[in-house]
This record gives sequence, structure tokens and C-alpha cells, in this order.
Amino acid sequence: MLILAAARPLHDGEVAMSGLQVSHASASSRDSLRRLSTAPVLGGSPQVDVIESKLHAPPPRAGNVSRRTLIDRLSRSAAPVVAIHAAAGYGKTTLLSEWSRVENRPVAWVSLDGGDNDPVGLLSHVAVALDRIEPLPPTVFTALASRSGSVMSTVLPRLGSALAAMTTPVVLLLDDVHSLVEHACLDAIAELAQRLPSGSQLAVTSRTVPGLPLARWRANGVLAEIDVSDLALDATEARTLLRNAGVDLPDEAMAELTRRTEGWPAGLCLAALSLAAGGHTRPLGPAFAGSDRFVADYVQAEVLAQLPGDLVRFLTHTAILDRMCGSLCDAVLQRSGSSQLLGSAEDSQLFLLPLDHHREWYRYHHLFRDVLLTELTSRRPGVAPVLHSRAADWFERQGMHEEALHHAWAAGDEDRAALLLEQLALQLYRTSRLDTLRAWLDRFDEKVMERHPSLAVLAGWTAALTGDAIGAAWWADLAERSCATSPPHGGTTAVSTLHLLHALTCRRGVDQMRKDAQAAVRLEPEAGPWRPAALMLYGASTLLAGDAEQADAILADAVEAAERIDAFPMSSLALAERSLAAMSRGDWTAAETLTRRARITVERGGLETYLPSSITFAVVARTALHSGNVLLAQQEVIRAHRLRPMLTRAIPWLAAQTMIELAQVQLALSDRAGAWTLLADARDIVARVPDLGTLGDQLGELQRRLGQFQVRGVPGPTSLTAAELRLLSYLPTHLSFREIGERFHLSPNTIKSQAISIYRKLSVSARTDAVLRARDIGLLED
Repeated sequence: MLILAAARPLHDGEVAMSGLQVSHASASSRDSLRRLSTAPVLGGSPQVDVIESKLHAPPPRAGNVSRRTLIDRLSRSAAPVVAIHAAAGYGKTTLLSEWSRVENRPVAWVSLDGGDNDPVGLLSHVAVALDRIEPLPPTVFTALASRSGSVMSTVLPRLGSALAAMTTPVVLLLDDVHSLVEHACLDAIAELAQRLPSGSQLAVTSRTVPGLPLARWRANGVLAEIDVSDLALDATEARTLLRNAGVDLPDEAMAELTRRTEGWPAGLCLAALSLAAGGHTRPLGPAFAGSDRFVADYVQAEVLAQLPGDLVRFLTHTAILDRMCGSLCDAVLQRSGSSQLLGSAEDSQLFLLPLDHHREWYRYHHLFRDVLLTELTSRRPGVAPVLHSRAADWFERQGMHEEALHHAWAAGDEDRAALLLEQLALQLYRTSRLDTLRAWLDRFDEKVMERHPSLAVLAGWTAALTGDAIGAAWWADLAERSCATSPPHGGTTAVSTLHLLHALTCRRGVDQMRKDAQAAVRLEPEAGPWRPAALMLYGASTLLAGDAEQADAILADAVEAAERIDAFPMSSLALAERSLAAMSRGDWTAAETLTRRARITVERGGLETYLPSSITFAVVARTALHSGNVLLAQQEVIRAHRLRPMLTRAIPWLAAQTMIELAQVQLALSDRAGAWTLLADARDIVARVPDLGTLGDQLGELQRRLGQFQVRGVPGPTSLTAAELRLLSYLPTHLSFREIGERFHLSPNTIKSQAISIYRKLSVSARTDAVLRARDIGLLED
């Protein structure tokens, strides 16, 4: 049994102890779990966040039964995809972990959980795991760090190409795929499976049959499967498992146990614990059976009942933690000695899995943890929120705000969760984990968000910069109601950022946009993180109001403020707007210089798929055409068109401005059909806003020029609609039209009609040819 002398007993009914000094995590234990950046922002790949412990297979546990026969079968298989699916407790992770240790090929390991239902976060971990085997091109991490969240059109093609180009066969192991419920994440895994280099394998484990195209892979002969019948232990393996746990049964008893458990490894481990506690002589309880639905009763009656009360309290109270180390457990339980207790628990085979080779971080086996949580909530229902609150305190002290947020929410402290998300939101946005940000925001009701308008503004800002007009307007209205009715958390910061959101979305016309931006400039401190955005919007609105000279001066201040803090998005946008101001006064030399700086800034910041970069590509095309560089102009037009699905009325002034500039270039290139398409989209956006200043006149002049031509021209690639461009990024995938329609909430017939229109505009007749043509001209990643 466990040695408990190192830990202070936690008396029955004890929840909190005042005045107790709680230890902090060591630097090494923080490093083994914290989020890490794979490379610096400048001079290398942009930052991507990963959890280090998710990239390592669990170390081997004493007493495990070797599954070498299964591993040899998988290694000999020519199938590039391996699916291991069985209920909890069948040793899927154990099998994968042993495979990773004996495999001759390099192994990339990623443990999955519910937090990976964000394709950018998921692919960041996969990319880092592969990069440690063979360096990936920096463009992969540039795409991951992009703020557009454009997974299908940019991230997947780049990561897939990098994977296919690896010179060494690899084994990519993804554990617990059942944690993924988002289509985008499962689609991403399926796409990577199609791009494995020769001699490589992708293996996934899941409690259920995963939402991957297994039937298609099976029919094509590229899938090997391991299920319950393969993972169940035979009598010999079951005996080995029990002997490793110090239990030796007579042949008849061993055969009966194997029969009743049906070879279920978790059941056999539970039986070993119970038998060890009873000196091998106690008969198995009647609740024991070979199915996890009996586990709770069995663990409570046959395992926990045999353990000291202090140990049971330790196990049930720490079960609220996804991952744990000694100092975290000390903080949650307000005691000392947890590190020694964790080590003893591991030695006693109490379903505790080490997450690193230093034996600092652990987690419970999912099956065992579920039982412990049930025990805690049924016997002491009021304790869990207190424990979660202490865990949130510990994680916040370590600067691990995402983990703190998870526990604050579990504690039922919504206001604290909102404050933590305010601190975390900008980081999630900067690292493109927009799905994670949206998921957290969706958990708060309106009353909580009204108390935290700064958070609502951040949500609106994110929505606007991804083209979500409805979401941006909804969040802005909610934040405005909050600021109008009560003093908000965040004070002047909430009011200032609300002015910024109103200016960005420009729903009340250019005059009001300018007033909102001016107000934000007044409220934002000189060194504040939002000041570059305030100055940029003030300058842009001044330009739209027709005062190019004053606008240029304001925008120059915006560039200086942005460059001072490496705010590349605002810097590139302000430079592009300055270029437009220079063009308006006929100073093409200055326009070309400013355009060049804007383009360099976009590249330095990895902003190629960031919505506001569309105007940079448009002004580069205009200055290139003016200097006679037709090829560069055509290339930049295509780069801008890749962002057109996000050019919506969410940011109407920027969308209309970009479309007008592109249309002028395309008209000069004799692409009248493409120019008419842009004109129609721009008119639709301008019609929804009271007044967009000079853009209305520019739009009228463009329409007049286009109207001089009796023939609109032959539709080509640049006349693809935003919906068709959105569909185009899905054509290279494994998804059928029906499956693509499900992702877009459209009927298969609508998708098919859009596809036929794409084929016609690309002058092809089939899906594969459309992909090749789109790649050739740059509308899709090559």
C-alpha cells in the first residue's frame, strides 16, 4: 500500500486552512506544461503556442503487459493509416506509447483533449511535433500565426506540402481523437493522411469510431484497424498483468477472472488492486464485470473502500485537475507533501499516468478519474467549486491564464472567468486561435458580457477582422448598452475600445467614424497598445472625408506608434492608406515607397492571410501597374482576391476601398468582367452604410468608366464571387460536395452549381483540373 507519512492528513470535512503557505511550481515543472513559442517573432518563424507535455508519449509504467505482437502487425502493415478504437480502459494509449518507444522510424506524438477543437491549435501541435523530426518551412508557422484563421486555404496546404516533402518516413501518433468534435479538426486530420510521405503512417486512437473517412480508406485498402477484439488480453497476458501487480491466482480463478472481464485490461487492473488489498484471498465482488458501466460501483466497493481515508480524499479532491504536479496539488488541497504522494500513487498502480520523464506532471486514467469525480460530487457536492477556485489561483500565479480560465469557469465564477479571458483574448487572437476564443465567448450569457464590455469589444473586433458582420454588430451593440447603463469593468479602456470598434465597423458613416476615432485617440495613452489602431482609424476616416493632407500626417503618426511596439497589422494598414493619399495628390514616387514599406511589413508580420492586408496588395498592384510592372500587378491582384471572402460589410470602408482599387487595376488590364464583379460587390456594401465619404464618388466614376464598354468581357478567375472563392479552397480536399455543403450549411445542389460556375470561369471541366488551374494562377496554395 501507499506510504502516507510524507503528507499532512486532510481531516474529514476540511475544505480550507487559513494562513498556510502554499508552495509554487518549480521552473522545470512549469516548463513541462506551459505554452511555449517555437520560434521568435522576428528573424524566424512567428510564434505558435503549444503545450509541451502534449508532445511526449507517456513514460512506460511498471507492470504493463507488452503488446509487441500488435505493434509488429502494425509496423509490417503497408496501410498508411491506422485506427485504434475501443472503449476506455483497453490500453489504446499504452499500445501507442510502447509503439513510439520501439519504432525505428522517427515518431511525432500529439495527445489530444477538448481544448484541441480549434484547427489552428491542433495543427500547431502537429507542426511542432513534425518540425522536431525535420525542420518545416517557415511559411507553415507564418500561416499558423496568421490572424485570419484560414485553415483550409492556407494552413493545411502548407503543412500538408511540408509533410509530403519530408525526406524521412515518419509515424504520426494522435492519441484520443474522440476529443475532437469540430468538423474542421477532423477534416484537417483526414487531409494530412492524404499527404503522408512514402513509408510513413498516421495512427489515431479513439474511444468510439472516429469521425474520419474510415469507410473510404477501408475500401481503398489504406487502413489498418485495431479494435476491442485485438486489445482484449488473453489468459496468458492477463496472468502476466496480475503477476506484475503482485497477484498470483490459481489457474481456475485466473480463467474465471479473464472470462468475466472479457480480457478488459482496465477491469483486470481493478481486480488486481482489489485482490492485492485483500491479500489475494478475497473473492471478487458481485458488481465486477467486463464492462465500464460497472466500474463506478466496483471502484467504490472494491478499490476505494480498501484504501486509507486520507488517500481517498487526496484522490477524489485532485480528480478535478486535468493535469497535476506536487505544488499544484498542495495549493488545491492546502497541504504539503503531494509530490511524494503522487510518486507513491504511481508506484501503487492507482491509474496515475506520468506525463514527463521527470515524474513531475501526472494525470489520472480517464476511466479512474471519472469514477473519482462521481465519488466527490455525490459525497461532497460543495467542495469541487472551492477546489477549482484554488486551482485557478495557482495557474494564474504561474501566468497560465487559459488553465486558470478553465478552473474559474468550473468554479462557477463567471466574472473571474471573464476577467481572465480579457487578459487571454489578445493572445488567442494574435496566435490565430479564433475558434478557441469564440468558444469561450459563447459560454457567457449577455448579463456577464454586459458587465465586461471590454471583452465584448474584443469579440466584436475579432468578428470584424474575420468578416463576420453580424457578429461584429451584435457585440458592438451589447458593449454600447453596457457602457451606457453602468460603469463597466475596465473604465476608460472599455469606452475607448468601444469607440475603436465603432470606427472600425463604420456603421453610421464616415463622419461618425471620424468622431469615434478622434475620441479613442484622446482616451488612449501615448504608450497604450490600442493607440496605433486609434491613430490609423482617425487617419483613414480623415482620408475618406476628403482631407488627404491632414490624413497623411495622422497616418504617419500611426505608423510611428505601431512600429514602436511592433504592431505590424496597424503599421501595414496605415502605410497602405498613406500610399492612397499620395496617389490622390499625384505623388507616385511617394506612393511606391510607402507601398514597398507596407508590403515588407505584411511579410515581416506574417499577415498574408490577414483581412486588412487586402488593401496592401491592391495598392501594390496599382503602383506596380503605374511603373509598368504588369506581372507584379497581376500577382498582387490574385493575392488580394484570395482574401475576398472576408471582405464584407463587417468593415465596409475597407472592403469597398479594396474592391475599388482592385477594379481599377483590372480595368487597366482589360479584365472588364472581373471589374464588374468587384463593382457589384462594392455597390452592395456602400448601399448599406449611410455615407462612405469619397468612396461613393470613386464608385460612381468607376461605374461610368465601365459603362463605356458595351461588352462586359469573358468571365475569368478574377470574376469569381466571394462564395465561389470560399468553395474553391475546399475543392482540393477529400470532402464530397455533400460534405462540403454540410460544412457551409448549404444543399449539395447549391455547392454543385457554384462548382460548375468555378469550372466555367477557370476554363476547365472537372474538379481536379479546377484545382490545378487555381494553383497555377495563385488562387490556391501550390
